[in-house]
Amino acid sequence: MDKILKALNKARDEHNDKNSEAEHSNHHVQDSTKHADNLHAVPQQKLVVIKESEGKAESEQNRARPVGDHPNLDPKLIVYHEPESLAAEHFKLLRSRIVNPPDDRELRTILVTSAMDNAGKTLVACNLSLSIAQGVDPYALLIDTDVRKPAVHRMFGIQTNTGLSEYLTDQATLPECLVKSAVTKLTILPAGSQVPNPAEIITSSRMKELIKEAKSRYHDRFIVLDSPPVNLASETVDLAKLVDAVLLVIRCGMSSKPVVEQAINKIGREKILGVVFNAYERPSGKYGYYSKKTAYYG
Repeated sequence: MDKILKALNKARDEHNDKNSEAEHSNHHVQDSTKHADNLHAVPQQKLVVIKESEGKAESEQNRARPVGDHPNLDPKLIVYHEPESLAAEHFKLLRSRIVNPPDDRELRTILVTSAMDNAGKTLVACNLSLSIAQGVDPYALLIDTDVRKPAVHRMFGIQTNTGLSEYLTDQATLPECLVKSAVTKLTILPAGSQVPNPAEIITSSRMKELIKEAKSRYHDRFIVLDSPPVNLASETVDLAKLVDAVLLVIRCGMSSKPVVEQAINKIGREKILGVVFNAYERPSGKYGYYSKKTAYYG
């Protein structure tokens, strides 16, 4: 708990003390982004990540590691590559539902899951996180909790074996695990290495503290968790209890009604914010969120 508090406090303190330096740093990041000209304009703000000033030693491992000047982003990150597309507009609507909920509920932690495999839940989690980060005010933290079959790192072109599993097993600190994305206000915590006991580490007290602190530190941060399919991994049910709401991703033509009902009953209807009906072909020949070629889990 203290380590998380110290790390998160340091990020916000540096934002207040070195605002001019942060603006310069973020200007460099956006200028070096491959498709920066196509993104919605956002204020130059510092990432809510652990980052030390330029004058301190790199050996302290006290900053989020950058993806690189030219990140190898997956083409299926439609919100980044085609921000004016119909699919990106759908994610803007979903973002609005979360950032400004109609019933005034606080929706700061969102779990994205599916009933079974190959539904497209990782695509939804990644694109939703990007859309939130492209907004004017909010920051986004995307956590890949699917340590059984991690996929977020591939979507963002992240090459690292250090992530959530290393942090939860006390093999790495949180600053060593956080990664900056191509979008200034999106930070990623990849799944890390596969472990023999995924359910145990994901349901540990350390994981609970991480979610709690990530949510409570800053009012403008939204946390999106990409989790394993609820009918295939027991830890997803426990994770659902720790978040404000759940998005259930269903791929058209792949999940039977009993399978979907089983997933809903495991999560609890009161927890489900909504259902993303993926790869639905409209009569006009257009697809609801993505084409069938791009919508798959993993």
